This record gives sequence, C-alpha cells and structure tokens, in this order.
Amino acid sequence: MLGFISNQITSAIIDGTSVVWFPVPKFDSPSIFSKLVDERGGEFSVVPGKVTYMAQEYRDPMVLTTYVETDQGKMVIQDLIPIGETIIIRRVESEFPFRVVFNPIFHYGLYRPVPDGNRRINPRGRDCVAFLYEYDGEVEMESDDVWKFSSGKGYLVANYSSDAKHGPLSERTSHLSLDFSRPFEKTVEYWRRSLPKSRIYLEDLYTTSLAVLLGSIYAPSGGPVASPTTSLPEVIGGSRNWDYRFAWVRDSSIIAESLLDADYVVKARDIINFLLSLINFSSKPFFYPLYTVEGTIPPPERKLPWLSGFRGSRPVRVGNGASTQVQLDVEGFFMATLYKYFEKTGDRVYIYDALEKIFYLADWEAENWRMKDSGIWEDRGEPQHYIHSKVMMWVAMDRAGKIASTLGMQDRWKDAREELRSWILEQSGEYFPRYPGSDQVDASILSAPLYDFVDVNDKVFLNTLRRVERDLVKDGFVKRYVSDFMGEAKHPFLLTTLWLARIYIRLGETGKARDLLERLDRVSGSLHLLGEHLDTSTLEFTGNFPQVFVHAQVVSALKELERFQ
Repeated sequence: MLGFISNQITSAIIDGTSVVWFPVPKFDSPSIFSKLVDERGGEFSVVPGKVTYMAQEYRDPMVLTTYVETDQGKMVIQDLIPIGETIIIRRVESEFPFRVVFNPIFHYGLYRPVPDGNRRINPRGRDCVAFLYEYDGEVEMESDDVWKFSSGKGYLVANYSSDAKHGPLSERTSHLSLDFSRPFEKTVEYWRRSLPKSRIYLEDLYTTSLAVLLGSIYAPSGGPVASPTTSLPEVIGGSRNWDYRFAWVRDSSIIAESLLDADYVVKARDIINFLLSLINFSSKPFFYPLYTVEGTIPPPERKLPWLSGFRGSRPVRVGNGASTQVQLDVEGFFMATLYKYFEKTGDRVYIYDALEKIFYLADWEAENWRMKDSGIWEDRGEPQHYIHSKVMMWVAMDRAGKIASTLGMQDRWKDAREELRSWILEQSGEYFPRYPGSDQVDASILSAPLYDFVDVNDKVFLNTLRRVERDLVKDGFVKRYVSDFMGEAKHPFLLTTLWLARIYIRLGETGKARDLLERLDRVSGSLHLLGEHLDTSTLEFTGNFPQVFVHAQVVSALKELERFQ
C-alpha cells in the first residue's frame, strides 16, 4: 500500500518505509526521489532489517504512521511535509539499530548529485538537498548514501532548497538554529484543526477523502492537482501512463463541488477563484482543459526514456497531451459548481463580480454546442459528438440561466438550451448512446441526473442504467466504456462506480449504494486511499494514485447518503 502526504505545496508518496516520490519545489516539479517509477530513481528509506510485521495508518490527517516489528524489537515512523516548507520530516522511534538510505537524484533520476558533506548538489543546476537529523542515539556515515543509526528517537529530514546558498548547512544559515519538533507539531495541529472528527457513515474513509481533497490544493493559487503522481499505469505493463499533476477544469470543479457538500465553503471558493481567473474572452472560455497548478499554460507531453516505469510500465510521461484537445464538458462542470456555491452562500457580490465571465461562457456554449470534441475520457482518436459533453453544455447554459433569473435578469440561453436538449433526446432513442451511431453505452451518462439534465426515474435514463449494469459492471464496479482507440478498457473506473452509488441513493436503493461504498472502503485498506482504476482480480489500484476526484465523489456520496436516509 502506498501512502500519501502533502503540505498543499508539494507531496510525497511513501512505500512502506521508503519515500519513493517527492517532486520539489511543487507538485508538478521534477522529483528528486523517483523510485516509484524506476528502482534506481532515488529514495529516502529507513531500512530496519528483516521485517516480521508492518502496518500503517493516518492517526492524524496527512501524517503517515508506520509500525514496524523485527526480531530485534519495534519501530514507529511518522512522516509529514511541514506547512510552508519543501522538506520531509520523518520522526523515528526505534528499539533497534537501523540504516538510512538517502539517495536523491535530480530531474526524475537523470542527474546524479555531487556530494558535499551531508548535502547533495545538482550538477546541472543550483539546487541541492541536505540530509539532516536530530537524534538522541549514535549516528555514523557508512557510505555516500547510507547512514547507520543506533536505537533511539529523533527526526530525519530531507531538506530541499532551490539554491545551495539558501539551504541548511550553507554560509547564509550557519548562524540560524533549526528545530524540527516545532514544524512537526505545528503541522499536526494544522491538519487536526482542518479536519475535525466527523460522525458519519464510513468515517475513516470520509475523513481521509477530505484530507486528500485538501492535500491536492496548491495553496498559493487554489488550483488542485488531479493526482500527485505521473505514469502509474492504467494496466500494469501497458502504455496508458499519463501525468496527472495538473489542474484539470473538470476535476477541479468536482473537487470544489464536493468541498461545498462537506461545508468547506472557503476552500471551495479558493478553487472557484482559481478557475474564474482562467476564463478568457478570445475563444473557448477554458481554452485548455488543464492548466499548471499556478494557472499557466500547460507544458507539452514528453517521454522520459531513462526510466523503466512502475513495474516495467513504459513510457514514463511528463506533461499531458490532453492539453491540446477540445473538451466541451468542462464549462458545464464549472458552472454547476459555481451555481452550487451561489445557492449555498447567496453571495451576490461574488457573482456580480464574475458576471461578464459567466455570461460570455454561456454565450459561447449556445453558439458552439454543435462542435465535436474528445469527451470526458480524453479519447485521442477522432473527435465525436459525445452525448455526455452535450449534456454538460446544457448544464452550463442552465446554470447561467438560473443565475440570471435569480438576479432578475433575462435568461437569454433558454432557446439554445432547449434546442440542444431536443437534439440529445433525438439522437438517443431508447437509451443514451456514447455518441450518435454508437452501439456502446458510456458510464459518464450516469452523471446526467446528478446534474439535473434528466430525472433519475426518466425512462430513457433507466434504460441506459440497465445497459450500464449489463455491459459495464464488472465484479460490482463500473467500467467507463467497453473500448476506445487504444483497445479494451480493462479495469473498472472508480469515479463512475461512485456515480452509480449516487444514482442508487437517488433511486431510494440505499442498500445497493451502501454495498458499493463498503466495497470501496474494504479495498482502500488501512489508509483508506483510492486509485483511479481497480484490478478486480488482484484488488490492486491502477492509474495515478491517489485519484482526487474519486475521493471527491466519496465525500459527495456519503453526504448524500446522510441526507437521503
């Protein structure tokens, strides 16, 4: 099981007692520990010897606690990234001696560092990483990358700085003292305060899901990453390996909507502010379907051929080629979230300030709904008239119309909206197809009642639901579709699985919804983390991990279940 920690600037992935992924200085930066995608990619590992027992939990949100037992005794490791810093602090208490492997390799395992005492300096840049410790036992350097520690307790730290002159052990900081206990305790307090205990069904899954949502947000801008990793494969050994460390308009909107469901209004508004800042007036309102976490134009997709990939799954990619696609559904997701914020807060001042952008967005939708696109699943084949995309374009105009009417203004998109609705229904027949002329059904249409395009008891929708249950449900979980331009969609997709749970809740079939949620809780393990896909034969997650919009829908589904009970 992989663990996830974040400080809302960057994050790390921990495999057992090893830090195997740590991009710095922010989520989408090159990683200095990249063992996650190559055994030789660099790591920060506590090596306890022969382990007889290991368990992990989040005793506090975003603080990973690992319990280790060997024939020599017990060890406890607590890992976190302190607020406001680009460092990892590992609090260790051990009854036996152990080793530490500290082996940062810059730029995704490409540039081996130049040793300088306890510092490692990038030979192709100015940045460096220092290994620091406060420990009450004995410490001895065994080799360039390995330290020996006696039994004892204290802190182990990987400290990144963008310039060797700025970091610890430099001349600039030689007169400053360091105290790792203070940032450790203050960060624990921050997360406890941000995520108080909640009395709700599947409480641990709910709390961890909320922590993942908050941990995905890049605090300086409010933009959330879709996932903190790159190139964890959808199918082990395959090539469906993508970089998700960007702020997708769709994912960001879903995350904000779920935060609203959980009454985290201020955090949701931070994300909405971020998205509003991206709307332009020269073309499609969201010109790109994804942006950097800072809100800038996304970089091109490229391959890193020197990396062997997660369990041999190549290529490893950075950047995401979906940035070149036209995706017509994203404005609908955004407008649904913005309107939910307006409904929840009644904040007219905020809406008036954004009115020009809202109206332009709806005008563009009304004028361009006849376009083809790549759809919600970012198909890299030929664009199509995806039914789900059309539904979300209707949603965008519907929410703009509701906002205008609430403010006493004209709903000038009503005619275009009804024309689009009629077109969708004419193309659909007895059920909603993936696109006109397709004989496949697409699980994305499960969202149609969730966004009020149709009633959950609508005959065409119920026919579609039965097709989804027949064709796409595998071992209780829901695949997105049967196949795409790259072939079979092998594993179920957890976002659509949670949409199905929410549909069951709205149909009054709460027993089915609970069954799905409990299945997800079981496969999430002791850390209650969820991935993008689930291999139902091994119960392993595939795709990037953790997947934030999956956790967002966990929050929404559990809150919805609470309301409908």
